[in-house]
Amino acid sequence: MLNSSLDIFEARMPTKTVGHDFGLLHALDERIALYGWVTNTGVKLVIVVDMEGRPAPTVEAGKMAMLGLRTSDLNSAFQALQAAYIKLLRNPFYMPDDHDPKLARGRSALGEISSPRFMKEVQRIGNVWQPGAPL
Repeated sequence: MLNSSLDIFEARMPTKTVGHDFGLLHALDERIALYGWVTNTGVKLVIVVDMEGRPAPTVEAGKMAMLGLRTSDLNSAFQALQAAYIKLLRNPFYMPDDHDPKLARGRSALGEISSPRFMKEVQRIGNVWQPGAPL
């Protein structure tokens, strides 16, 4: 799923500049959709959205029919993820080269970020995000 999304980034890259929303990358079925974003430094972020989601928090919100997501609905989530990643990079004990497949020194799983603080922030973003709401 994610690997095929990375191929879509590469296919669209010549027509887009970095630091942009790549929109819908891949829809697996009616429920699962993958959206992409590229930072100014070329880091690719992917958000997987389950369109079934969780119940609406209020009765009024439950009456509104949600037909899908606009690409702009995910901007706050992508910006929050980018901020969390920047905070991770500012940690003097985090070694980004250990997570680069080209430069990996074998100390950690290839490409996997294992920082508990970063993972907790990603989980928080996923739990509080709602379409169009700021984070």
